[in-house]
Amino acid sequence: MRPIAFRDPRLAGGSIQVALKKLESWLDERKWELTWSWKFDDHVNYTDRMIVINANRTAQSQVFGVLHEIGHILLSETPDYTLRFANTDEYKRRRERSREPLRVRAETLGEEWEAWCQGESFARKNGIEIDFEAYHATRNRDLKSYARWMLE
Repeated sequence: MRPIAFRDPRLAGGSIQVALKKLESWLDERKWELTWSWKFDDHVNYTDRMIVINANRTAQSQVFGVLHEIGHILLSETPDYTLRFANTDEYKRRRERSREPLRVRAETLGEEWEAWCQGESFARKNGIEIDFEAYHATRNRDLKSYARWMLE
């Protein structure tokens, strides 16, 4: 079920609502599910073909999260994904991120950056109107947390 922000009739027809409908349509066509959680951070569940988005954030930030997770899906479909990000798969199966070696952290940061870039490219190619300045600010904030983790 969509979070309250997306059920609010005042948003009907707005650019955020239109963007979400386009994203949902693209995911539906590819047999992916979009769901919200009040407990978990944004992530892609490849096994269940599901994108999970944290519902506690603003509607705009949730759309940015969907774009970013679509970026991960697109990256994972590239022929050289496992070669380029061989160690991040190891990371994705673990609960405790603080124990990861530097090589895994560096690859993870690289993949996160590229997923944000893929998400932006996807939005531009598909005519999804978002505030790109705000998207970049969200990307930078998210990547800063990965950079800190990388250097721990």
